[in-house]
Amino acid sequence: MEPINLSYWNKTNQKTTYPKLENNIEVDTLIIGSGITGITSAYALSLKGRKAVVIEAGDLCDGTTGNTTGKLTIQHDIIYSNIIKKYGEKFAKEYVESQSKAIDFVRDVVKKEAIDCNLANSTAYIYGETEKEINDLKKEYETALKLGIDAEFIDSPTFPPNNLGMLAFKNQAVFHPTRYINGLAEAATTKGAKIYCSTKAIKIEPGELITVTCENDIVIKAKHLIMATQYPIYDGFNLFYTRLYAKRAYGVAVEARREWPDGSYINAGKPTRSIRTHIEDGKRILIVVGESHATGREEDKKDEHFDNLIKFADDIAGVENVLATWSAQDYDTPDQIPYIGRLSKNSNIFVVSGYKKWGLTTGTLAGNIITDLIVNNDNPYEKLYSTSRADFSTSMGKVMTEVFSFVGELIKSKFEGNEDLTDLKQGEGRVIKYDGQKAGIYRDYDDNITILDITCTHMLSELHFNPLEKTWDCPTHGGRYAMDGKLLEGPPKNPLKVLYSGTFEEFKKDYDT
Repeated sequence: MEPINLSYWNKTNQKTTYPKLENNIEVDTLIIGSGITGITSAYALSLKGRKAVVIEAGDLCDGTTGNTTGKLTIQHDIIYSNIIKKYGEKFAKEYVESQSKAIDFVRDVVKKEAIDCNLANSTAYIYGETEKEINDLKKEYETALKLGIDAEFIDSPTFPPNNLGMLAFKNQAVFHPTRYINGLAEAATTKGAKIYCSTKAIKIEPGELITVTCENDIVIKAKHLIMATQYPIYDGFNLFYTRLYAKRAYGVAVEARREWPDGSYINAGKPTRSIRTHIEDGKRILIVVGESHATGREEDKKDEHFDNLIKFADDIAGVENVLATWSAQDYDTPDQIPYIGRLSKNSNIFVVSGYKKWGLTTGTLAGNIITDLIVNNDNPYEKLYSTSRADFSTSMGKVMTEVFSFVGELIKSKFEGNEDLTDLKQGEGRVIKYDGQKAGIYRDYDDNITILDITCTHMLSELHFNPLEKTWDCPTHGGRYAMDGKLLEGPPKNPLKVLYSGTFEEFKKDYDT
């Protein structure tokens, strides 16, 4: 049987089941994606009397929302001193204001709709372990005070271990993300929204009435379209493959032997360590997330991430029992600011992406911004998050680094050698030569194999096997595929071609011959 990594949030939440869309429909607003952005959009639109339809390729909240740390905070790493440098103080104040309103929105909705999601106030800390990091944090602290943030700098704290000082943002929050989304979805549907799961969008044709074609040839016509899909499945002319950088991170939930202080913590350096406390039935659960890296680009540490996080948890609190392990993908932008708004000027297609692992706050904000743009054709933060802002020119060094990394990975993938089948173990994948072409072979735990054409269907990079998650990952733009070739996430639209499927012994006999 294949090992399964399932987030603590999905393990401890009973999701509402929604049906598959079986007929062609015409709607006012179609939302693709049932994470926090999509469901917030549906709920916010329903409050304005708009009937939205949400479609989801899998089940409710199957994507990144269900694989987060569960933090609601405006403390998004060391960001505000960078924002002021690039865009000025007014821009930074608007960022603080908009993100703070998103947290207030969640608090108000939880109370109004009586959503049981373990929402609790929390102080968010970012800590430094080197003198340089401390200097950067002190600069961020001064910036935070200038922007009106309720912040405090703490010298020589005792937790987490080995930190020299930390910046605290007060009046932040934590919650159980999938319980919140489940409750928000139920509230939205009682107000007229509709949700369809197992309904995958595969093609978008823009127009006054947008045409979205789904699997099984189901067609949806919509006046407005919100792509709440992490990576936009329709690009327009935005060149998102040069502006969105796929990153993976990993999480563990543990029962600990020792006490630790409440609060949310993240380090300023690398490797990332993000910590928070969750209370479940009176029991304190330690959540640790981190080990972030560019998707598909690891060579030496692919199978160590969970072990590293568990060791860290053991160092700070003593691990009694590991409750869950999981992973997630998110996207960074050149300037650390997400994209929220119209795909282009006057477009009726809306894009949300680049949350940089702070999507619970930003996704909530995105749903409200786009609701205003659809209903009122205006929102005070539209320019702040627009895809047309000067993100390239303010962050050219990062853009060049990421783009040349893409090109380098593409070239490298074409010249990497093939492996043989000697000692191919169950649960292992390799790159081999099959019928004259490079292919990927995977041997499962029932001793069956699947051979795939591992040329990414997005921009033809060669995929890398991910032994920790049993996936084929693209090192250039973050496309990810299951062992049977099914598309899991990222910019590609099509699955991989299956070249062979059968038992390992039968194949090896033919292969050796």
